[in-house]
Amino acid sequence: MIQKVTWKMRHKIHFIIFPVVLLLSLGGCDKNIPPEPDPNAGIVRDYSGQDGCEWVILMNSGEELVPVVMTDTSFHFYDGQHVEVWYTELDSVVTACMAGKAVRIDSIRNATCQGLKKWSKKLPKDDFGVDSVFIYDDCLVVRVNYGGGCKHHDFFLSLLPTMGPLNTLTLSHDSHGDLCEAFIHEPRAFDITSLQSPGSHSVTFILTLNIPGSAYRKEITYHY
Repeated sequence: MIQKVTWKMRHKIHFIIFPVVLLLSLGGCDKNIPPEPDPNAGIVRDYSGQDGCEWVILMNSGEELVPVVMTDTSFHFYDGQHVEVWYTELDSVVTACMAGKAVRIDSIRNATCQGLKKWSKKLPKDDFGVDSVFIYDDCLVVRVNYGGGCKHHDFFLSLLPTMGPLNTLTLSHDSHGDLCEAFIHEPRAFDITSLQSPGSHSVTFILTLNIPGSAYRKEITYHY
């Protein structure tokens, strides 16, 4: 026997279904909302070519900071460095640099160290060059150059499974098929703390490039 659906029954059904649909729709929307940018994060730029300027920090918030006072005098900047910054505005201080506002850096830390990637024969082998290499804190910073400009490029540092007297690291580049012709120079930083050996305060390793036919081979000593 088929039961007739009354107005009251339809009203109850609508009352139950509507909140469920609303919750599902809200849950779906949350997944599509991008995370808010870190307001304390920024990127260091070398503005020494401009009158009265040297280092300027371009914050995610859009502000430009000119570090006038550094609480941590041991901290060193480099162009393209990603940092997290806590600062105090110095309203009474006027600088010759017109790029931003004068600040005292109360706290700052490096935020660019990428972990090592497990070595595999399937790592990308796209072409690139190296401008310079240095160690900052426990990061190996490699200033790379490559053609592109239309897509994000990935770099991976891996420890090769070799049995030689020195560890060998290889740097791989994935251009993701970017065929644009801009010539990009930028730093990439990698965490090398895994190379530390108990009872020692330094280790020497070799850096190579995961590019077919590459003769690049640089010996680097890491003090810790």
